[in-house]
Amino acid sequence: MKTKVYEDLPHVLKDVQDQLLQLAVHTAYSKDVRAVLIFEDDPPNIFETLQPLVQFVRKKRLIPPWIFTRKFVEESLDAYPLEFLDICTAYSNLICNSDILKGLKFDKTDLRLQMERELRGKWLLTRQALLDNPYKPASVRNTIVISRAAVYPVLKGLLHVHDQAVPNTLEEAIQQAGEICKIDLSPLSELIAGMPQATRYLDTLKKLIHFVQRLTL
Repeated sequence: MKTKVYEDLPHVLKDVQDQLLQLAVHTAYSKDVRAVLIFEDDPPNIFETLQPLVQFVRKKRLIPPWIFTRKFVEESLDAYPLEFLDICTAYSNLICNSDILKGLKFDKTDLRLQMERELRGKWLLTRQALLDNPYKPASVRNTIVISRAAVYPVLKGLLHVHDQAVPNTLEEAIQQAGEICKIDLSPLSELIAGMPQATRYLDTLKKLIHFVQRLTL
């Protein structure tokens, strides 16, 4: 499992463990894994103090971690509700002096607004990327994979605003979200062989945009 590589992280952070409120590992629907560090306040000389973490991430070729303070989390739930919903529904603790991620509350209006913004942004940027290079299947595939990974948190948002529990797997989330919005969401996970599948994906995003835009909460 990708999370096993993080087992040494508490030791890497031994010099700041007493300042850490929470050290967690988040696994996204896209299978990307990222560490999440939450402090009460930033450690003194943070850029020097966290160099062991930087070196660990580089050596292991990991995704750079999220580094927050408690105040940043609490004051950002209206600005980044999808990101924090995504994290708090799929994490495991390595160090937990205070489980900041547990029980975060999100305003449904904030979620709806960010869902629409994310969907519109990904539709626009993905279409632009495909216009630049529609003839190489590998390029098309990579463009859609990157785009879909950014869209997956929207599925969690859709379920949350409809008071449904967020499932552990992408397959379940696609099925449940599709039932809610009455849209075939299979293009969010189907194999991408070329432009026909990419076009289906863009059409699906457009349908999701219209659904989220009309949501009344």
